[in-house]
Amino acid sequence: MNDKIFMLKTTQWQALNDCEMNSKNFQALLRNEIPSIRISQFASFEECHKLAMAIEKVGFDFYRNVEPPIGRIGITQFEYRNRDKSGYFDMVKKAKITYQKVTSLSFDPLKRLVTILHQNVSSQVQTAYENQVYGDYFAGLIRQINVALLHIDFAQLDAPDWEIGNVTSQLVWNLYVKAPSQGGICKVYNRQWQPEDEKYKIPGSYGYNFSLIANSQVKHNIPLTGDLVIFNSRNFHEVLPGIGERITISSFIGQMPRGDLVFWS
Repeated sequence: MNDKIFMLKTTQWQALNDCEMNSKNFQALLRNEIPSIRISQFASFEECHKLAMAIEKVGFDFYRNVEPPIGRIGITQFEYRNRDKSGYFDMVKKAKITYQKVTSLSFDPLKRLVTILHQNVSSQVQTAYENQVYGDYFAGLIRQINVALLHIDFAQLDAPDWEIGNVTSQLVWNLYVKAPSQGGICKVYNRQWQPEDEKYKIPGSYGYNFSLIANSQVKHNIPLTGDLVIFNSRNFHEVLPGIGERITISSFIGQMPRGDLVFWS
């Protein structure tokens, strides 16, 4: 187990409402003092419609051996966590070209969010970088995800020997390009992953047993087309079934030991 992992004090969230984007709230989210930040109408209906049309044209691939099925355009570091990292970085250029093919027909959500973070949070915001051999990570995963089991995303666990494994805190942002007509809620629990939680992982699955979060505060993040939601991905979270297609564009935002922010998928 990664010896860089630090233990956290359990704190109650200050409120269960959506918080606006500003420096104070962003730092509070990194410290898990609030459940989420929502940027309402981050993208217009027209921008989302154009993105959806471009996504449909490109088409989704589906993860192997993942149930329920999750379609994606782009690549994730998580898929390469137990493989040679060169496989991931060999695919970065192709993934970036496909992402740009989609966003060129509407707008680039990652670029817009970086601008907002520069204005409100930090001047040190960039795509994660491994080293001179491998270069930049990919950021901007596009997913069709209608159900997700209870899980966490935390690079100290998933990527201890990668540069992103040095993060001290990790967030995830989701832009809702298409929201289901009903359901599709992302439930985030005030329970951050700790190394001993691995014994609750469901064999042969990425999911965890619900006994972990039985007494935790929970935030219901309702998907609304055009809204962007950010939450702490070290917190256990799940996606409930919905009626209609649920398409997101997302990436992680990690805080490095020096305080700079890095993006990757």
